[in-house]
Amino acid sequence: MAARPVRTLITIVMDILVFLAIVVVLRIVVEFFGALAAQAWGRSLLGVTKSLVIPFGIKSIRTPYAGAFDIGASLTVLVLLGLEWALGLVQRST
Repeated sequence: MAARPVRTLITIVMDILVFLAIVVVLRIVVEFFGALAAQAWGRSLLGVTKSLVIPFGIKSIRTPYAGAFDIGASLTVLVLLGLEWALGLVQRST
């Protein structure tokens, strides 16, 4: 009976991690296309999501679309989804 609240809490954390990964992917797409990043909503999205990206210290790659491919953001998505996967293993064992 005590495992239910733990499973629920783990599920909520997993959902938050997936949501954050989706937001960071949105950041990657907007930053990839410079025209989107130049829009007011694009600049605001990049500003808000900047704090979500783990600073790996890897420079972004310029794209032919006047944007940049943010490797740090891509690695952040991998970390977030890796944590979500690990929590899924924990959840199944409870």
